[in-house]
Amino acid sequence: MPELRDYVCWDIERVISTIQTEAVVASSAVFLATHTRLQIQRAEIDGRSFNSTGRMVSEREVLKDFLGRKTATGTVLMPVVGESGSGKSHLVRWVREKLPPSEKRKVIYLEKSKTSLRHVIESLLDGVDDDDVAQVRADVRASTSSTDASALALRLINELMIALAGTTAAELRGKQRQLAGPKGLALILQDPVLQDQMLAEGEFIPRFAEHMLSDRDADDERPAHFTVDHLPLNVTAAMEGVAAPTRVMLRLLLSKPEMREAAVDMLNEYWEKSVQATSSLGGGRVLDAMKKVREIYARQGKEIVLLVEDFALIQGVQRDLLDAITETSQREGRTVLAPMRTLMAITSGYFHDLPETAITRIEASTSGHVYNLDLVLNNQDDGIEAIASFAGRYLNAARVGRKELEAHAGKSVPNQCDQCPVRATCHDAFGKSAEGYGLYPFNRPALRRTVHAVAPAEQPHAFVPRTILSRALIPVLTEGYDSIQEGSFPDEQFRSRFKSNRDAGDVPLAGRVREQVDDLDQADGARREKLLEFWADSPTELINLEPGIATAFSMPDLSIDADRTKPLLQAPRTTSSPEPAAAGPQKSGEPALSRSLQKRLDAVESWSTGDGLPTQEASTVRSVVSRAAVYRQDWLNPPVKPLGVSDAVQAGWGNRANTVSIEGAAAQALAGDDSPVIFKRTAANSEFFKTLILLNDETLTAVRSQDVVRLASIADRYARVLRTRVTVQAQLSDDDLVSGLRVSLMGAALAGHAHPHLPLEQLHAAAFDPGQSWQRSDGSSRTEMWQRSLNAHLAKRGALIDTLRAALGVGQGTGAVQVIDAARALPLLRRAAAQWELDGIELPRWVQDAAQPLAGWRVLVPAQHAQLASLLHDVRQCFPQGERSADLLSQLDASLRVAAELGLEGGSHILAIRALVEEIEDADWASLSVLQRDLAKLTDDLEGPAAMAAALQGVVPLRDPHLAGMHQLLRSADAFLSDALQAAEARGQTAASTASQQMGALMDAWQQVAQAASGGEA
Repeated sequence: MPELRDYVCWDIERVISTIQTEAVVASSAVFLATHTRLQIQRAEIDGRSFNSTGRMVSEREVLKDFLGRKTATGTVLMPVVGESGSGKSHLVRWVREKLPPSEKRKVIYLEKSKTSLRHVIESLLDGVDDDDVAQVRADVRASTSSTDASALALRLINELMIALAGTTAAELRGKQRQLAGPKGLALILQDPVLQDQMLAEGEFIPRFAEHMLSDRDADDERPAHFTVDHLPLNVTAAMEGVAAPTRVMLRLLLSKPEMREAAVDMLNEYWEKSVQATSSLGGGRVLDAMKKVREIYARQGKEIVLLVEDFALIQGVQRDLLDAITETSQREGRTVLAPMRTLMAITSGYFHDLPETAITRIEASTSGHVYNLDLVLNNQDDGIEAIASFAGRYLNAARVGRKELEAHAGKSVPNQCDQCPVRATCHDAFGKSAEGYGLYPFNRPALRRTVHAVAPAEQPHAFVPRTILSRALIPVLTEGYDSIQEGSFPDEQFRSRFKSNRDAGDVPLAGRVREQVDDLDQADGARREKLLEFWADSPTELINLEPGIATAFSMPDLSIDADRTKPLLQAPRTTSSPEPAAAGPQKSGEPALSRSLQKRLDAVESWSTGDGLPTQEASTVRSVVSRAAVYRQDWLNPPVKPLGVSDAVQAGWGNRANTVSIEGAAAQALAGDDSPVIFKRTAANSEFFKTLILLNDETLTAVRSQDVVRLASIADRYARVLRTRVTVQAQLSDDDLVSGLRVSLMGAALAGHAHPHLPLEQLHAAAFDPGQSWQRSDGSSRTEMWQRSLNAHLAKRGALIDTLRAALGVGQGTGAVQVIDAARALPLLRRAAAQWELDGIELPRWVQDAAQPLAGWRVLVPAQHAQLASLLHDVRQCFPQGERSADLLSQLDASLRVAAELGLEGGSHILAIRALVEEIEDADWASLSVLQRDLAKLTDDLEGPAAMAAALQGVVPLRDPHLAGMHQLLRSADAFLSDALQAAEARGQTAASTASQQMGALMDAWQQVAQAASGGEA
């Protein structure tokens, strides 16, 4: 007696020949044998969209409504809407099969697989004997038989260009006005380079040309209209060799999305004109021919029934056809055109684009409703049974075969299960539909999960018949045929093709269950996991499969230890979650996890079953593992300031893929092969990751103790690796530290706190000072470049000093460094102070920011020296060395009094000069001698270390803060007195002569001071 083990009750040839994804392909017998009651919603039209009323209707109700509806115009236009594959054409085909025969009815059936222009025209005009109608048929035949697809495509694009070139801004709307006329969108179609893009293989126009000449294959989906993707926006190809005006238009489309949308609308709006012009159907010839057809059938007393399987694909005649089929049949109380009933399948998006007149006439002829086949099933019994009923019919048809079904045409469909030797066992194990058809090799959970796995991403519960057939039933029956017989089903193909859809409520097999399977079943673990997930509906604890399913798929039972499978502190789910608990039952008194936390644990589950690990979860795992290694590090061997987590991250040890590598995680491809910690995609690692996420969230309720122990072990193992990586990546070798200390000393020199001749102890203090309180009191005598460099260095100095202190100091815990290890620091500091330049030195990363302001050092130091020397020279012109400041200021005061008394020109500057005198009241005039002595040490050659050291000794020390004020006072006083003397000499009166004599005496005294300052020269 046959057994269910490795049993198949179909063959591949029958599956392929019987199960058709297109309703129009199957023979009438196969179509009716596999027909399952459609889930049809009656929806109310709302403008250019429609709203569901919640009312479900049957196919027979649709047929009754379609044939029985009466209208004042004698026309009925009834849409069947839905997305691709939803069953629109199936319903139209069913109406055709069930349409009662009648001598009073002319049926025109436009199949979606026969949408060539010639076929459409001949179908519409079939059976009509009229010269004008015959001429239309002849013209279409001639235009479509005398050319090939490439030539036709070129004619189409040229006709479209001509149509667009003839537009004017006045006839267009909105953004389209910018694309009007011969210098608008027509330029794009006219340019040879852009034409080549639009005529490339697979683009809209050449594909349309092919279908215009010949009917399409059943599985060949052709776009119904232009989209933005069909615009020639390949920038690299387009900008080369394109005329300047065309480039302007192209840039407009590239830069503004709204202009691209306007361009697409124009292409679609004028496309039909180009098709008609190419096929000699312009000027309303189709409209006139269809009116003639309706006139002829009106005289015969017939009604026309037009069934259209996909109205969007009848391009070229759509508008004329809409006008023809909605034209009222009555004129002055009598029937002049045959009444017309049209049932047309149309996508929801195309419904939105119908002309306003068509929308109005649809509302008038149907009382404002459409029939919607976009079905969304829930996980309730009725939804699951609808899936089982649909699949059961097709599974039975595949077992019976096309020939047998056609032999039973008009009779009841045989149930192949009735004569199956393993029927009882099979139905007990796998179940059957309400009609009695066996579901093998599926059962209800497997069928539901498989259907959900292929549903559209945005609609996880959508019931799309074509998708279910093409991506679920057919692959399983054909690809699984051999593997079922060989005992290897579900094989790798099935496992990679079908993933549980969490959005549909199908929870994958819990990681802890897969972890146990991995331990107990080394030979068939992958198959067992998929069978438990799909056929056993993801149990929360490890179980053996139902005996019949296990036998059919050659899956032996495991010896399961009840204590071993008991959950260990498993995570409870949120109380509001509709999904079954994937991580185990909630214990009494345990708080529920938050929805956001449970979502993160679910993401880890999904990762373990093949999805990518999202960035947030990957970052948390990497962060916890890397931090654990930091916390376990022994920073006293050798002694160094302990690194905190942020310090370790800066040193290259953190939550990145180059520290912790996770298979299939976000950013993993950027890690390379140098990651020290590596996690593979395993069930054990997924459970470990869940614990890490819970620990990071400080949620201890569901943490597994074995995972905590594992984390500590990992931290111990990689703490030494951390120390090595930190040393290398942080660039803290002795040479690196010398470079950092040298930059620190040079920065301190800018602030006046270090120069080559200071004792080592003072250099040590300056080198480790962050400089937060450093300000040069003599800033007024510094060059702009010096001050700018100082400020820029101080802005970056803090980070430099922090690194130096951390590398050469000791702190308590992760706190600030309290003591510098002088035994190590002083030899490095001595090396750093041996040279006060950075030429030829490769700086570590952590030094570069603070060093950047020192890049012009060899210009900066001489420039500052030159400014001080120039300032000193000017001062000495009026205040020679050896002169007393009191004498100088007394002489100046006397001169100012005389000038004021005499009212000489320039007297208005006296107040400003006296203000300068008050401003430098505290000036130390003796400091000029110190400055002069220090500057004199500079040699002419700045190339040698000694010369640079001498220059630094001259320019680095803080000088009197009033040095620039002294200089300004003396120059202002000298200029004023010279002007005052000239004014006094210009007076010709006695009083003026007296003034001139007085000022002359004062100027003689002032000039004597100046001559002494210049070495006695005249």
